[in-house]
Amino acid sequence: MDKKPLYLKVKEEIERGIAAGALKPGDRLPSEPEMAKQYEVSRPTLREALKMLQREKTLISRNGVGTYVNSRTDGILNPLNKLQSVGQMIKNAGFKESELDIHIYTREAEADWSEKLQSEENVVILERSRTADGNKVAFYYNIFPQSLVAGHIDGEFTGAIFDFLRNKIGIHITYAITEICAVSLDSPLDRTAIELLGPDILLLKQLHYDEHDKPVFYSLDYLKSSFFKLIVRRE
Repeated sequence: MDKKPLYLKVKEEIERGIAAGALKPGDRLPSEPEMAKQYEVSRPTLREALKMLQREKTLISRNGVGTYVNSRTDGILNPLNKLQSVGQMIKNAGFKESELDIHIYTREAEADWSEKLQSEENVVILERSRTADGNKVAFYYNIFPQSLVAGHIDGEFTGAIFDFLRNKIGIHITYAITEICAVSLDSPLDRTAIELLGPDILLLKQLHYDEHDKPVFYSLDYLKSSFFKLIVRRE
C-alpha cells in the first residue's frame, strides 16, 4: 500500500509536468479551484504541495497576481531523493544548458569501479562538462562496462544518459545510490575537475541500477557548490 501523503503526490505530479515541458519557466499556474479539480484533491492539500514547491523555489507566488513557474533561481536545486540528469536540473532552473569538453575513451577499470559494476572488463568513459547560460557548472565521468555500450558510442555523444540507455539499449534506470564526497588533489580525476570548475566543488559518486537491481553504470559527478544546492527530505 502506498502511504505517501497526498500533497507529496500532487507536488511530484506538478514537478513531472514542469520536467516534461507542460509547464514552462514563467508560466502562470491555473487557479486553485482548477488545480484542485485537476488533481482530485482538496484545496488545503493542493496548497501544501504548492508551499513546498515555493520553498524549493520551483514556484514563485506574486501577491494578487498568481503562482508562476520560476524562470530563474539563485542556483540549481538538486533534491537528492529525486533522480534526474544534471542537464534536466539546469533546464528546470530556467538556464540555457549546453555541453563542452566531450571525450570518450576506453581504459582499464579501477578496482573500485569493477567491484561496483560487478565486472572485470575494461570500461568506456564518457567525460563532459555542463554549462548554464555559458558558465561551466558541472563536470562528470560516466563509466560503463565496455560490452554494454559497444557499438552504441562511437566517438560522439550528446544528450541525456538515461534517454540514451532507454532508447538505444533498452535499459531503464530506476534508482541510484549516491555518496557525497570531498575532492582530493591526490586523485587525477579530481584534479581535472578542479582545473575545469575551480576548487569549490562537490563530488557525487553514483551507482545507477535498472529495474532488476542490476548495476548499469557508475558516475563521478562534480558540481560547482556555489551553483548547486543539495537538499534532502528527512523524517
